[in-house]
Amino acid sequence: MALKFLVRGASAVSIYVAFSDRFYSIVGISGRSMQPTFNPHLQEDSSRIVQALTMDRVLLDKRSVASHMFRRGEVVVLRSPEDPDRQIVKRLIAVEGDWIRPFHDSELVKVPKGQCWIEGDNPSISIDSNNFGPVPLALIEAKVMRVLWPPSRVGPVERQDSGGRVWSSFAFN
Repeated sequence: MALKFLVRGASAVSIYVAFSDRFYSIVGISGRSMQPTFNPHLQEDSSRIVQALTMDRVLLDKRSVASHMFRRGEVVVLRSPEDPDRQIVKRLIAVEGDWIRPFHDSELVKVPKGQCWIEGDNPSISIDSNNFGPVPLALIEAKVMRVLWPPSRVGPVERQDSGGRVWSSFAFN
């Protein structure tokens, strides 16, 4: 009986791990770089305990990454280009071939082939492409689809445009 329980438990864990690794998973979003989209209640001086107990929890779609289904304005999870052991959450602002005007520069930047431009929704504290430039699309691991927690904020994560700072390469042809 105990062996049967262990086998079923191990099977369930294996299925969960495979499902969350390839299709969908639920994660907590920490920090303030994506405010007001995520964690709008957090203050600069919020303790780690408050952050852990109140952080937004979201549904990630990992299938889209395999099919490279990305659109400007979507929120993505990616490996940090500065620290590959860290994941970051940012908005996809521009894709290869687009021209963008960075926040702190008047010069247009062309996004190279195979790369994208990412930014946090809170530009005053976000470390993003405005700091390190375009990043490889290969660093993207998932799209953020829905806020699942807290209950008052449950719903889809909406796409947002760049506020007129991005020009498609077609505009220059």
